[in-house]
Amino acid sequence: MELWQVNERGGSMVNILVVDDEPMICKGVATILKQSKLDINEVFIAYNGFEALDFIHLEKIDLVFTDIQMEKMNGIELIENIFLEDPSIPIVILSAHGEFEYAQKAIRFGAKEYLVKPITPPHLISVVTKLLKEKEEKGQRFANWEGSRSLPGHMTHETNYYLNELVTGTIHESEVPTIKETLDNRMNGTYFSILTIKLSLERGGIHDQEISTLKDRSLLKYAALNIMEETASQWSHLVFNNHNSTFTLLLQITEEESRGSMRVNQLLMVAQMIHTNLMKYLNVKSLIGISRIHEGITQWPVMYKEALESLTCCESNKGHYMFYIEDKDSINPDPDVTIAGVDEANNRIVYETKVYIEGHFCDKGLKLQDIADAVHLSPNYLSYLFKKVMGTNIWDYVTKLRMEEGKRLILTTDKRRYEISEEIGYESPEHFSKIFKKHFGINISEVKQTGA
Repeated sequence: MELWQVNERGGSMVNILVVDDEPMICKGVATILKQSKLDINEVFIAYNGFEALDFIHLEKIDLVFTDIQMEKMNGIELIENIFLEDPSIPIVILSAHGEFEYAQKAIRFGAKEYLVKPITPPHLISVVTKLLKEKEEKGQRFANWEGSRSLPGHMTHETNYYLNELVTGTIHESEVPTIKETLDNRMNGTYFSILTIKLSLERGGIHDQEISTLKDRSLLKYAALNIMEETASQWSHLVFNNHNSTFTLLLQITEEESRGSMRVNQLLMVAQMIHTNLMKYLNVKSLIGISRIHEGITQWPVMYKEALESLTCCESNKGHYMFYIEDKDSINPDPDVTIAGVDEANNRIVYETKVYIEGHFCDKGLKLQDIADAVHLSPNYLSYLFKKVMGTNIWDYVTKLRMEEGKRLILTTDKRRYEISEEIGYESPEHFSKIFKKHFGINISEVKQTGA
């Protein structure tokens, strides 16, 4: 069936990023990769997570190797940040012996492999070869769904109906043991969140063609369901169909994941991966509403209502495909506010964001999470809002301010490169030089010579 034929793509030169606070490790991995027969365009080196994020923002990165224990930003934080930018980038953890538990956690957060130092060249090259091949060919697993109209193994039509009844009604505490037993104790934890995913099924498939028949629409829905299942496979979860083109993902969250900024980023990361995978492998657009994390099965109907409210916000914010319920409360506490009032509130938030950035862009280790916390929004929604109002993304704005200040200091002071680098928030003068050349198109020495 043409709709599901595999899309053959030719290979292309790739960029790899190596992140480790030990220069010898970075250089060793980079040397092995460059001397291999892999089609590598460039290997970038970053000595901490913040430098790594600069490369993620400025370059097309196809694969990341990262140390798991780094002073400036640990591997888990870096993975979270990378996945919020682009969840399709494969990440490999470089770790010392005795860090297995931490590495397991990193894999749960989306890392693809775990390599123990010291790494042998053949092993390193085989891992890179495998991951790049998987990245290129993953879509084949979601092709040829002809005749595959079954629900995932744990999900029957009865279970699907049962879950819909649970989330659309009320749940009494006395019913909880029966619910757990009926669901085979798949959701036996304490903390949960719900994501509601609405698919746009007018177009889709490998060749992004119009979907005009019930048969093709049905196949597309089952393919989408399987992608959601695979994407959420690292978490205890259930995915079920609500009606038409809407699905619900019920996620079980660990106690650790239910606290702090990780709490929101975890949910945003899952939503981002689902949206990206549906688009990448099926050409299916989606809108995703995200509930808060709540305690107890009795709160499932509350979470479902929050996820639906968030989904409604997606539909009214054109260009934004996922929405977290607390962002709704932050930007629009008054349900009767007019469109003009919403625009005014959005402009105010962006203005406050600019003020914060302009006061802190020189801070070492400035993160998107810090900026979002300052204006009480999730990083994802703030990024959308800032781009919508300003026409540029937040990190480009931060980089622009840093580069302009760096250039001013070069032209008006006698400070050395390392002093300027330190003053505008960079960890190393070499990294500052790379970003400067990328931004202005000329070297720092040329600016000094020409005075321009």
